[in-house]
Amino acid sequence: MGLTMRRSFQSILLRGLCAFALTLAACTKQKDVDGQNLLDASRSGDTGSVKTLLAKGTDVNWKGKFDATPLIVAAQQGNADIVKLLIAAHADVNAKTSDSGARPLTLAAFGGYATIAQLLVSAGAGVDARENDGETALFRAVQTGHSDVARILLSAQAKVDARRNDGATALMIAADSGHPDAVLTLLDSKADVNAVTHEGASPLMFAVQRGQLDIMRALIAGGAKVDAASRQGVTAAYLAAQNDQPEILRALIAFHADIEAHTTNGETPLMAASAHDAEAPVNILLEAGANVNARMRDGETALTLAARAGNSNICYELIGHHADVNARAGNTHATALMLAAEAGKIDAARTLIEARADVNAKTDDRPGRTALDMALANGHQDVVNALEVAGGHAGVPSQ
Repeated sequence: MGLTMRRSFQSILLRGLCAFALTLAACTKQKDVDGQNLLDASRSGDTGSVKTLLAKGTDVNWKGKFDATPLIVAAQQGNADIVKLLIAAHADVNAKTSDSGARPLTLAAFGGYATIAQLLVSAGAGVDARENDGETALFRAVQTGHSDVARILLSAQAKVDARRNDGATALMIAADSGHPDAVLTLLDSKADVNAVTHEGASPLMFAVQRGQLDIMRALIAGGAKVDAASRQGVTAAYLAAQNDQPEILRALIAFHADIEAHTTNGETPLMAASAHDAEAPVNILLEAGANVNARMRDGETALTLAARAGNSNICYELIGHHADVNARAGNTHATALMLAAEAGKIDAARTLIEARADVNAKTDDRPGRTALDMALANGHQDVVNALEVAGGHAGVPSQ
């Protein structure tokens, strides 16, 4: 073959390859255009466009941003007719997004789309498939209060006590979200009413934390342990006291909750209420006979905590129930009056002074400091004046 002929052949071959590459690129681009159009039509509910694109042979499982497929977006938007079309075209019912692991069934459950949920389950969607955080469709259904979807999932043998990554169950999520019907649905399906998270929180604690009285009652009626404690020793009564929930606290006491149960550092419900300005729970606990002089490991009492927080009303109630006005706490064994003076809590300081707290008691460090020293060091002149009128003196020599 001559040089000229060889060059001509190479030129023809090169043109052919270029044409093929351009055709292939055009085809690929068109597939992406059609795939995106199918995704958009599935999201917007454009049934006609979906039918046209599927008939054209568009990839039913084309993936857009975060690997979302047409079926994923149709389920999320509640487009049941389009979901039917996509399933009939063999869409992957267990596809998931790359960001959160969301699936068609979990999205339908979250939105409360019972018809779509049933379509997906019938098409073989995994009822216990997990998102990245471990939540299944059942979690999503009860989180948004869609008990009808939850019943569909449970009828399809969804695990009622499946665990999220942190150990939470669907019952905890239903209690936390405040959906009584969802809670009852799960209890009817024999959900473990005393399951706990990795930190030891129970469904009852979730309900109390959110102030869900009716759900709390339903859980107790279903066998919840009233005095179950977390790994830190926190109980439902502790939470109600800390969160200033008098009605819930009264109900727990009526269910014989242990009001002296304490956390791992020795904090009781009365201490928690005193430290968080929860006046009504303090009064309820005192009426119920709570130990007013119980101590934490570091010596803190309800009174020292109330003084530090500066709640004079709580200080007054505690003293009226025979709280030790000179109890000491902390590494330096500071009294309630010292703590109030240090924090500049004038009303609490006055209440303690009127209760004959020792105005000249000293801390254990050297040189021993008095309440007056603490008020002076922190610039609380109003407290300084009150202490001086009561006969208070400095314990630290002036420089």
